[in-house]
Amino acid sequence: MKKDKGEAFGMTHFVNPDDQQSSGNADSKSVSEMVKDLTGGVGVDYCFECTGVPDLINQALEATKVGKGKAMVVGAELDHFVQISFLNLLMGRTLKGTIFGGLKSKTHLPLLLHKSKTKEIHLDELQTHEIKLEDVPKAVEILKQPNCVKILIKI
Repeated sequence: MKKDKGEAFGMTHFVNPDDQQSSGNADSKSVSEMVKDLTGGVGVDYCFECTGVPDLINQALEATKVGKGKAMVVGAELDHFVQISFLNLLMGRTLKGTIFGGLKSKTHLPLLLHKSKTKEIHLDELQTHEIKLEDVPKAVEILKQPNCVKILIKI
């Protein structure tokens, strides 16, 4: 489900380490190695890490090109600290973080609303679940499901 949603919004490649493990491959590779395999060992210009899991943040940074790769951390986990492989930063890679994708509510929300209304972007396609306000405590568990992308909370 998440792969299909990503492709609909322009994603070109999707790496799922579970696919490799289920194939019974004894030499399982890290996520960064799998990404580098897709690029002939070079790495990517940009890597978006959306879970906030500390090990995956390091993997995202490692998956970028030496000298100019940028890893963007979009998701957040409960851990407030992440140990980073300092060598990756010394080699010219960049690690950046963002909240709400850098959205500026006063200028970007009206534009986003307009583009959604005119079907220039299809935000409604990201919605996979709908819950009532009183069911909000269940939302965290729903977000952990592999088929969940976004939840609409009805007030």
